[in-house]
Amino acid sequence: MKIKLPYLQQLTSSFGPGLITAALVLGPGTITVCSNVGATTGYSMLWVMVVSCLFMISMTRVAAKMGCVSPLSLLTNIENNYGRIVAILVGFSVCFSCSGFQTGNTIGVGISMNELFGGNIAMWTSIFLIVTLIFIWTSNNFYSLLEKTMIFLVLIMIVAFVGNLFFIDIDGGNMLKGLIPSVPSNKVLWIAVASTSFSVAGAAGQAYMVQGKKWKVEDLKKGLRDATFGILILSGLGIIIVITSAAILHPQGITIKNAVDMGLQLEPFLGSLGKWLFLIGLFATSFSSYVSNAALGGMFLCEALHLGKSINDRWVKVFASGILVLGTVIAIIFGSNPIQLIVFAQSMTILGAPIVAVAILFLSNNKKVVGEYKNSHALNAILTIATVWAIFISVNQLIALIQN
Repeated sequence: MKIKLPYLQQLTSSFGPGLITAALVLGPGTITVCSNVGATTGYSMLWVMVVSCLFMISMTRVAAKMGCVSPLSLLTNIENNYGRIVAILVGFSVCFSCSGFQTGNTIGVGISMNELFGGNIAMWTSIFLIVTLIFIWTSNNFYSLLEKTMIFLVLIMIVAFVGNLFFIDIDGGNMLKGLIPSVPSNKVLWIAVASTSFSVAGAAGQAYMVQGKKWKVEDLKKGLRDATFGILILSGLGIIIVITSAAILHPQGITIKNAVDMGLQLEPFLGSLGKWLFLIGLFATSFSSYVSNAALGGMFLCEALHLGKSINDRWVKVFASGILVLGTVIAIIFGSNPIQLIVFAQSMTILGAPIVAVAILFLSNNKKVVGEYKNSHALNAILTIATVWAIFISVNQLIALIQN
């Protein structure tokens, strides 16, 4: 059975799947959470980012491997080998995670446009919802052009953050201490940063991205390199934001209350222009994953329910539209404190991660799926620890929800 994913084929025509996965995961949630972590706790949670980077690279690489060596989709392989119920659980889990990320994307669009042009979050999120729904149900060609433009703007912001490192005073001693695992002083932020930097749903989507690129077994090495490169960009930017906010915001005791507060990080390099570039970049990261994230969640859920697997399928559009509407409704109803809402939404994404991580771990060792390309013992050890890590974070998030 050959996979047909026109949307992903179009989206990946100019960019590698690893970079697309990074663009999907790199949303306002990553920027907001990492900024909050640095501003609130300094360098102390850098170790979480490094550990998550290792886990994310490992999980994304095995997903890319399965996409290259198997002609079947990830969910089809799960259903064929472990039953339809497991496939449905994985589909719902990815969709749930995407819904959490989508709330952050929606808020990010709203607060960036609000700071740039005025108005309010409800107005901007509603406008973008209506415009996006029109494009989803008519044509995605125009959106594809905008997508490439947004990724270009994201890359500009990445360059700005990297350049900013040469203009700030970094506390090398405390930064090195932050790389040593320790008990988090802020449990809420710890869960949020661990969730946003280790997106199992994003890793699972890499299998579809690779197949959308029509990469085969002969492209395996390229697929693995591409996956590693994309996640290094994603994790590297998160680490740089933590370091930047720890060096600039934390010493001043600045508590992040809005997007402008986060934009102060770029002032050493760009002066007053830093705030505006940050806002444009925040919008770009929000919009670059605005439709793609919803489409990914819709495709996973629809394929699990045997309702379709392409963005052009009616039910995929229905579910993708539902995710977009849900994110907008939550943003409007609970958007009085948008920064905290983004942090909370990012934390919630981890709840669907364990079942997806377990499925990827087992599937990537199944000879019926990967043949001779089974995981090495070292890789299996890392994936097992990563799965336990996802379960541990999920349990802590559930406990936090019950207690509150």
